[in-house]
Amino acid sequence: MNRDTILIVLALILGIIIIWMVQFLTPTLYDADGYLHIRMAGFLKELGPKYDFHWARYSTFTTNFSDKDFLYHIFLIPFTFFKDIFFGAKIAGAFFASLLFIGFYILLKKYTDKKIFLFMLTAFFLSAPFLESINSPRPMALVMLVNILAVHLIIQKRYLALFFTGLFYALLHVTSPLLIWLTILVEMIRYFHERRFCWKNIFAASFGVVIGFLIHPNFPNNFLVFYLNSILVPYYTIKTGVLELGAEFFPLNTRDYFLGYPTVIIGIIFIMYLAISKRPECRFETRVFLGLSAFFFILSFICKRYLDHGYLIMMLGLGAYISDFLKKDRLKVLVGTAIIFLLVIFSVSTFYRVRYNAFVARIINGHYEKVGRWMAQHIPPGELIFHANWSDSQYFIGLNPKNDYFVTLDPVYMYKKNPELYRLYRDLAFGRVSEPYAILKDIFKTRYGYVGKNYFGALIYQIRMDKNFVILYEDNLGVVFKLIS
Repeated sequence: MNRDTILIVLALILGIIIIWMVQFLTPTLYDADGYLHIRMAGFLKELGPKYDFHWARYSTFTTNFSDKDFLYHIFLIPFTFFKDIFFGAKIAGAFFASLLFIGFYILLKKYTDKKIFLFMLTAFFLSAPFLESINSPRPMALVMLVNILAVHLIIQKRYLALFFTGLFYALLHVTSPLLIWLTILVEMIRYFHERRFCWKNIFAASFGVVIGFLIHPNFPNNFLVFYLNSILVPYYTIKTGVLELGAEFFPLNTRDYFLGYPTVIIGIIFIMYLAISKRPECRFETRVFLGLSAFFFILSFICKRYLDHGYLIMMLGLGAYISDFLKKDRLKVLVGTAIIFLLVIFSVSTFYRVRYNAFVARIINGHYEKVGRWMAQHIPPGELIFHANWSDSQYFIGLNPKNDYFVTLDPVYMYKKNPELYRLYRDLAFGRVSEPYAILKDIFKTRYGYVGKNYFGALIYQIRMDKNFVILYEDNLGVVFKLIS
């Protein structure tokens, strides 16, 4: 092997080592959803693809359940055979993140000049939120891999492969119609660049997604889940005040954007400078990646999750654009010096942010693991458990599946089924009702509950002051209570 090949092999090995190191900086998982995903893989293994999801008793899942991440849960099944399934989930998170890294390497090698190849490969690790996202046992790493592979297939007009990618995507994740929009955008760019429009690409992508929806084992419920998750949730993201949504559905502030995704901001500034001062002649492929980067960048000001979808596409766009510039410009030394400088600065910043995120996960998720396992040992099977934060159930279904909860994955699934009941649930959680005991006992038919101390102090105060409640378990972050009669 020559020197360049040796460097690339070492970089790939080092990159995979870094991914696994990030995964095991904390003994817990990185987020809430991972606990639910690995448990749902277990449900799929034991019950098959069609079952009543009673664990979210006040949501649409009880009557119209659809596994929106069906294929991902299939892929997780081998990891459920570990004695500790949550350790299996951590292995799965690192494994799929490593696959994504290898996929990014293959496409980067195709579209980026070898002079900046190693730097752009390193850019994969220069975002702490991105590293946390791909190391979480959620389908996002595979979704990102499908996205960048699909863009390559669209560029190359690989119709059959694009069809199967669409089908695979539809079974993998609820965001699969995004593939159709990406195909349309690429073909618009192709038309302005080459005066050609490849309808076959659009047909292949659309047909693949539609067939995937139709053969989904939970059809037709999967159409309802798509409507709720991919249409109503973005609508409620804009129309604030209706639902409490996860942080990923809202934009980042300027500080967090720059510190979390520094190569995106610096890359935009660098591209704008080159476009104004040098005007390099861009390949069609470069225009595609830049166009899609602009698409995801604009959407990121509405919803943070689009940064997850678009981060690697942005990195491919930056690499392709700099490569076009280097072919015709003599300022290679200046560019190389700037790249090395940015690499050092961002590496140090990202290291500290990754370590901090792992510390937070260890504290927060460690708390939920203790509570969930305590529930599994001390609360009788079949009981319905109140949880003040709708997202608590992701932890608890994973850690204590012998009990049921109110709603999971997204509050829209409860709100759509019964808006009035959902509003009462939120008023109860925030201590805005005068008789929480009566509501829990007579309306929600529950005898047990969990309340976190971060946002729900008013309800905890009511529970402490009411002799009809007894606190069974308490630590610095939350309490488990029981209705006495």
